Amino acid sequence: MIVTTTVQLFESLFSNRRGKTRKLHNLAGSVIVLDEAQALPAGLLGPILDGLRELTEHYRTSVILSTATQPAFDEIREFRDVRACEIVPGPARHFEALRRVEYDFAMTGKPNAWSDIAARMRAEARVLTIVNTKRHARELLEELDDPDVLHLSTLLCRQHRGDVLAEIRRRLVDEERCRVVSTQVVEAGVDIDFPTVLRADGPLDAIIQAAGRCNREGRLDGRGRVVVFTPPDPASPSGVYRAGRDIARVVRELPGFDLDDPAIVRRYFELLFGTAVDPDRAGIQPLRRQLDFPEVARRFRMIDDDTYDVVVPYPESEAPRIAALVDRLQGREGSPRELFRELQPHIVSIYRREAERLIREQWIEEVMPGIGRWLGAYDPVEGIVEANPDLIF
Repeated sequence: MIVTTTVQLFESLFSNRRGKTRKLHNLAGSVIVLDEAQALPAGLLGPILDGLRELTEHYRTSVILSTATQPAFDEIREFRDVRACEIVPGPARHFEALRRVEYDFAMTGKPNAWSDIAARMRAEARVLTIVNTKRHARELLEELDDPDVLHLSTLLCRQHRGDVLAEIRRRLVDEERCRVVSTQVVEAGVDIDFPTVLRADGPLDAIIQAAGRCNREGRLDGRGRVVVFTPPDPASPSGVYRAGRDIARVVRELPGFDLDDPAIVRRYFELLFGTAVDPDRAGIQPLRRQLDFPEVARRFRMIDDDTYDVVVPYPESEAPRIAALVDRLQGREGSPRELFRELQPHIVSIYRREAERLIREQWIEEVMPGIGRWLGAYDPVEGIVEANPDLIF
């Protein structure tokens, strides 16, 4: 049994380097289980699905796509003629039997002020609110002005997010007050269980994934509540995410709309794949036909590599050790790979364009290409903020 990530799996499949391709023979005759299949990058679905089809047709491989929101992959040309079937008979009856939440869309249609969302949160002892952008998360945190509120986003380094999740789980188990503001980082693969979840209007699959954090264990006497609301402004991630949000609004108007009905989810993905998704945005398929494997490997990127890594002093108790590791990296002392591995839990990744601005404004000191040291404040709730540390601590 091999446990790996989708990034490792597919970047190995489309690599031209010996180290990665040497292990691919293990896929022959195997069963590949892809969890959270809806999270596969839409712009790479063409080559990804074509690669999976090749494995099943010629290498005796079986593929299981596991998710609560099964995408209509047969709408993508490369997967259209694949013989795929549900491995559990009559899946719709299980969705009906396992209803754990009620969806409430009363706060959609017109924008809601953050003060209204904050008031809804204050009315709940334990509530998770998921917003579409990091800016929205900060604005809601400011409106809440609650010293006990918790926050999750990519503005926190990996170790910080882990510590926050541990504190959330502790408060929920002990039935303490627990109010959390998060971006989408909490929606897939995070095992937390709130009685109430507020979710900013977004793609249909994101709303359903958010509901997976509500009454997750089915311990409530009744059902949990998922309240979908329209935020004060329409800001959201661009591209497929924004298109998904807009298509979700259309699907909500369909007769018999029910988020626990797999047919509704399928209709959503049919519209999304049919109108808003280019499944081969990087132009990889023609390159594969031309056997241009070096260029295929260069273009196939599961994770946007247009990012910049910033080392932050978290936790504060380890700040001297972290600073020493950065100094060694900057002075080329020791193995850069080993030093970078030690620094991984203390890194925040930001878009390169934003990093260039922050370097110019002296919030970041560049240590080596692609890696910098954060000179601004690192807030115990918000993570990296453009402020003098003396103003925070």
